[in-house]
Amino acid sequence: MIFRALLLILTALLSGCIIFDKKSEAVVFHQFAAPSAVPPTSGKPVFVPRAIIPSALRRPNVVLIDNHGWVHVEDAHRWIAPLDRAIPETMGRHLNALGVARTTNQTPSEDHLVLLLSVDKMEIVAPDEPEPSIFSLPGSSVKPGSAAFQITCRLEKSDGTLVGVKTLSESRLLKDRTPASFVQAQSSNVAAASAELAKWLPLTSSSK
Repeated sequence: MIFRALLLILTALLSGCIIFDKKSEAVVFHQFAAPSAVPPTSGKPVFVPRAIIPSALRRPNVVLIDNHGWVHVEDAHRWIAPLDRAIPETMGRHLNALGVARTTNQTPSEDHLVLLLSVDKMEIVAPDEPEPSIFSLPGSSVKPGSAAFQITCRLEKSDGTLVGVKTLSESRLLKDRTPASFVQAQSSNVAAASAELAKWLPLTSSSK
């Protein structure tokens, strides 16, 4: 009995020693900027499934990767949703707002088209430096690079018949190489790529 009592007291004391640093727990969540709009009611629905993304980006953290292959995982900065879901949802909202497609992230029961997205690049273009690095701090003498985004869009019929393929590339200059600046630049890149896709999508789908 005495041994059990001592064990309980010791357990209680040890559990009281566990202290969490509130600052270390602080996490900033990011998402792509996109309009909220009612999709058009006419035309075939366009099903946009989860995108194919590079393996380095398959994590909740914001990943800063440069064109030299340097990777920095930001533990305190995370996406509010997985990128393979966030990118098609964001591009779908842009297409809906532009009035060119009735997109959905669920497989429609009616005849539809399928827009397959494959992210080729989502990185920081590093300036030419003796030792290229993405860890430069704001205000340093190193000139900031730009955020690059490249995506390949494959449009198919619901039976898998190919309709068309288009690759879109965008880049925006970064104010500084921080997660917030990276997300802001990539939001603009995704919006611009969606606008270019909107010009191609109705022409391609209506020609088949």
